[in-house]
Amino acid sequence: MTGRAVVLVASILLTACMASSSGWRAYIRQVEQADRQTIQALPEKMDAIGDSLDGERAEELTTAISMALIKDPVSVINATRPLDKSTDRLKQRFGTSLICSIPGMNRFTQVQIEDYFAKAEPALKMAGPAAAECLETMRDVMVEIRQEIAQKTMK
Repeated sequence: MTGRAVVLVASILLTACMASSSGWRAYIRQVEQADRQTIQALPEKMDAIGDSLDGERAEELTTAISMALIKDPVSVINATRPLDKSTDRLKQRFGTSLICSIPGMNRFTQVQIEDYFAKAEPALKMAGPAAAECLETMRDVMVEIRQEIAQKTMK
């Protein structure tokens, strides 16, 4: 009973800290920099804060995770893969399938998307078999993005 109370209080305090702007900014920076402990703790963090994130913060976090993917693909994939299997749809939005689908593409310009892919592709190749599925997903997404842009240009 005492253990559960401690976990509950810690979760409440964590959520309160995350709600502060400076705490959120610091957390996003840690994720973007692929801080190993921060990345490894992503599944547990999503248990604590996933439901409380509004659309803007959820987008910031997915974009930060996608930036971390370039720096440490295997750790990011290992941390986000369990979120794909969650029955909670709010947690699934931080899973590997979304992260490998270039989550910032709705906010990014075509140049930014191409730049991101130019960095992500070699990083995922170097990560080997652990990142092969992610790389395939990202390549498929890039084909779709390029086709959409080509169709818009032709109109």
